[in-house]
Amino acid sequence: MFAEDNHAFLAEQYDVRRSPERELAAQAGNQLLSDVGMKVPMLPCHFRIAAAEHAELERATRLLADAQDKVLAHLCATLTAGELVAMFEVRPGMAAHVDWASLPSSGMRMLRADIIPTGTGYRFCELNHFSGVGGGEAYHAAHLHAEVLGRPVTGISPFRQLALQYVTECRRAGLTRIVVLDTPGHRALGYGQHLMLQQYIRLLDPGIELAYHDELTYPAEWLEAGEAGRTLVHRLVTFDDTTDHGAFIARLRACGATVSCMFEAELKMHRRWFALLCDPAHHHLLTADERAAIEQYVPHTAVVGPADIDAMIADKDRLVFKRSYLYGGKGVLAGDEHTVAELRALLTRGDATWYAQHRVHASTVTLPTPDGPPAPYHLVLGMYLYGDRTSGVVVRGASDSPVVNGSRSAGMSWAFVV
Repeated sequence: MFAEDNHAFLAEQYDVRRSPERELAAQAGNQLLSDVGMKVPMLPCHFRIAAAEHAELERATRLLADAQDKVLAHLCATLTAGELVAMFEVRPGMAAHVDWASLPSSGMRMLRADIIPTGTGYRFCELNHFSGVGGGEAYHAAHLHAEVLGRPVTGISPFRQLALQYVTECRRAGLTRIVVLDTPGHRALGYGQHLMLQQYIRLLDPGIELAYHDELTYPAEWLEAGEAGRTLVHRLVTFDDTTDHGAFIARLRACGATVSCMFEAELKMHRRWFALLCDPAHHHLLTADERAAIEQYVPHTAVVGPADIDAMIADKDRLVFKRSYLYGGKGVLAGDEHTVAELRALLTRGDATWYAQHRVHASTVTLPTPDGPPAPYHLVLGMYLYGDRTSGVVVRGASDSPVVNGSRSAGMSWAFVV
């Protein structure tokens, strides 16, 4: 499995004879992340993943995404918009901007599947459908780390895959401008401007006009029909990151701009999805391979209803509790880290739906900590799927919490396919 396969590989990187290069390599990786505006540090190493395991995870990602599309199409065909709003807890501000007619359409496929490596296999914990999902910079930092360490690796950047998808779409639709759209508040959080994506777009098609803006700096003339109609907008911000409840992004689409993904995609990131995939009532919609992928890779997940609370709290040490529309590791509670009273108070508050998921314990690897002795790091992998293209996996690790997220305390690196 992943941790075991990397044990000897990491030991080679930490060979005492490599001490000078090791320090330089770690410094170089962190400097690259800083240069592109990322505040998340690099883990002091890089990883590898066997080609067969990467192919297994790639296939599973496609199958789960396909299964989700089929269930979503069924829900849209059988439920009203109001019922979908209730099911996915869509707040009024966002519901007003959702194009319910286009909700079943996949559009451009852009997602990162978050995957927990364990001692007995892999389990998926989230499907993040979003053009601005983070972490791709880890590929470049880890690639540089390996090169400075004198252990060059080969691979393909996820930003190359996304840039190729965008350039292809621009040529197909006659678009001549790409705008990377941010907000001032989101920019301050330290997720960067996707500078690597911009660089690949510029190299792949120098004729495409490329710009980075937020709603305050976006040129007014680009909102006119002719100008908007030749623009593709790469969205870096979720609905919650906007300062105007999504109004500017909705205005861009109304003016005729092509937005990489609208708020329909955020409904596909809702944490109800694994409960929907685990529900046997939907399995007749799926192929045998899709059902097998759910059985093998998706930890059993269920909605926490009023009648379920006592039983789920009694079993809390084997469960993780999640709620939606919270990112960065927020809204995720490991049951064994909370008392019965704490969980009961949260699960019965009534302001949000919670989902209980079978607890999966991530594999750990021992790595140096920034200010102390080596410690075990919990790992979460992320596989990017842009169209039909994957590119290795981002690796995030944290030593202080099993809830691993770069916006909290985790560092990140990359696993190159070997």
